[in-house]
Amino acid sequence: MRSLNTVFGKVDKGVDYNVLQTAISQLGFPIVMVIAMAFFIWKLWEKSQQQNENREEKLYSVISKAQEQNEKLSATNAEFVQVLTSYKDDLDDIREDVSDIKTQINNK
Repeated sequence: MRSLNTVFGKVDKGVDYNVLQTAISQLGFPIVMVIAMAFFIWKLWEKSQQQNENREEKLYSVISKAQEQNEKLSATNAEFVQVLTSYKDDLDDIREDVSDIKTQINNK
């Protein structure tokens, strides 16, 4: 039987194909594939978990910045409401003064 190295070419990432060939011959192909798939799924799950953690950290950062901005906007809006109330009071005073002036001119 030809060596797995000659079939698959150069050995990558330290995979020893002789060990793989021995495992297949001793345990059987299905069992070795189940173990290989379990390892693959485990690595995939670890990567997924890491990506989720990174995504959550970014989301928490964005939420925190949005909350800070929202608090600033709320404070600004509260100040603006006070200014508008002040303008309304000033306009009411002006309206009353104009009304008084009209009354005085009409009485003369």
